[in-house]
Amino acid sequence: MNEIIQIDSLYADEYVPDKLYVLVRDNLVDQLNDRLSNLTNPTQYLTSVSWHGEEKLSLLMVATLNGYDEIVRILFAHCEPQHQVELEGKVIISEKDIIDGMTAIQCACYRSHFNVAKTLIDIGGADVNHDNKKWPYYPLLIQASAENRLDIVRFLIENGYSDINKTQSNDRNQCTALIWAAHRGYTTLIEYLLEKDADINYSCLNIDSFLSTPITFAVNRGNIDVIQLLYSRGADIGALSTYHTKFLMIAVQLQYFDVIDFLFKKSIITIDDLELTACSLIGIDPPIEHMHKALMFFNLAMKFRISRQTLKNCIKPIIAYEYHQECQTYEELDAIKDDHDRMWIETALVRERILLSRSDNTLMRPLLDRGDLLVSRGEFDKCLHLWIHAFYLYQHMQMNTCLHRFVWIFCKMITENKFIPIDRFLQTCYLIFEPSQNRSCDDTIYNALSLVVIATKQTTKHEERMLIFHWVAKLCRENLLISNGKTLIHLCVDNETNQPLNWRRSDTLPHIRFPNLPALQLLLTCGHRWLNVDAIELTHGCTALHLACLQSADVAIIKCLVDAGAHLDCVTYYGDTPKDCAGNKATRAFLNCKTTPHRLKCLCARLIANKRMRTIEYNFLTSQLNGFILLHDVQKD
Repeated sequence: MNEIIQIDSLYADEYVPDKLYVLVRDNLVDQLNDRLSNLTNPTQYLTSVSWHGEEKLSLLMVATLNGYDEIVRILFAHCEPQHQVELEGKVIISEKDIIDGMTAIQCACYRSHFNVAKTLIDIGGADVNHDNKKWPYYPLLIQASAENRLDIVRFLIENGYSDINKTQSNDRNQCTALIWAAHRGYTTLIEYLLEKDADINYSCLNIDSFLSTPITFAVNRGNIDVIQLLYSRGADIGALSTYHTKFLMIAVQLQYFDVIDFLFKKSIITIDDLELTACSLIGIDPPIEHMHKALMFFNLAMKFRISRQTLKNCIKPIIAYEYHQECQTYEELDAIKDDHDRMWIETALVRERILLSRSDNTLMRPLLDRGDLLVSRGEFDKCLHLWIHAFYLYQHMQMNTCLHRFVWIFCKMITENKFIPIDRFLQTCYLIFEPSQNRSCDDTIYNALSLVVIATKQTTKHEERMLIFHWVAKLCRENLLISNGKTLIHLCVDNETNQPLNWRRSDTLPHIRFPNLPALQLLLTCGHRWLNVDAIELTHGCTALHLACLQSADVAIIKCLVDAGAHLDCVTYYGDTPKDCAGNKATRAFLNCKTTPHRLKCLCARLIANKRMRTIEYNFLTSQLNGFILLHDVQKD
């Protein structure tokens, strides 16, 4: 049986929404009630959202925006509230504030129609934790706090609709109303929240861990009135103490002088903290405005010193800082405010005075960077003085340091045809023997060898050459070995020595390459009494001569080793002699002319080894003699 469907049930009157809008907007209560009663399906109109100019509204939202409580009740009577109260629209709050995602309860509260808002919550069950597009994840209480809407906050709290502490933002930060009020600096709102027992020390889960409590947010924004209010009400300043340097940096950068004064008076920061923060404003080549800002805070620190009668314990004048001393008066500070180099030296003096006693390695980075700047300006001597001073600071703080920077700067000087002062060069070379230099460390040995190479490039007078020879001789007496057993002689003839020399390689490689004949000659000349030219490395049992024959086409290197007494019949772990390792005809030809006649002691050693005599059992044979025999053992197991 076919059902007869009325045409007006298929097509709703297209004018109905506009007529209903006018009735709601004009607060025509009776006419609205009659019109809704005559509609077969009023729900479809009451649950829709329509554009009205720049706003997108439901009928309930129109009523709440105008504060029509009776209209709201009529709308609820004709459609279940739960179908209306959470509809979202777009609302003009002010000329510059259009909020998308607004619900009816937000419309009522933002327009201060709190009787209507009460109806929406009590009768309609409106959700006060609903967010909107402007304040995503923020319940109405948090929105109101961020907007400084004390009236909304009061309505929600005093009617029990929101809990002052449990209501939090639904994002990862989980902020409370007090957090937002402190962040925005709303003192009246803060006073109200505190009167209602807001947790003054609540810690939110801010991604920036140093910003967590109301007072830390207030310090971050530089609002001294809020800071003092919270402090007077018992706010815990523990977080300020924990992150005092970070808060001080913010205060200095943004020139929150009142905040700095508060932090100082509450002993959260010290004069040293303020001076160090001022230093941080001055990099290796600071703009003039940074220097002037730093000057302001140096002056402030001096003011604090005078008020506390706290004197500086200044370091003695040294050449690294061009014999300058810290400024002691406002006039002295003012005199250097436009001098880039002098202002940097002032910061270096301050840092060293404060940080050296703490063994704080943040002291060092500015010194190293400053040295790079001096090199770029061609002021090599100043850089050397500064970095030598830095070396001793590292050593004083018992921190590891290395000489690779000195190797690099000497290479730069050679590249630019700059004279290397012999006294500065030797001063650097002798750092190898300082306690901080672990002479079993491979890097230390590579740096020492690099300095030997640089020494061969020095054009010096006889007296200066003798000073260099004396240093090389002392170096050779150390019998330095890298971790795989290679000696300085091995390293001089080994291609692999180039691989670890990788600090600023493009500057050093043109001047420091291996195999290196001049360095080998210098070592053998100065250290022949202490260097064992037949020492073997641990990987393959090669002597320096083995490595030279394997890798070098330069017969001069091989001749140098042979002339220094290197044995031609020493064998590796695999029984190979240097001649067996020779990779080219010239090397083999040279070795052939040197192999006969054999030395008697070598023939004896080989005979003993070949007969497998257990010489180690004889106490009168020294370990050195046993080692010599082993060098000639062609039948090694």
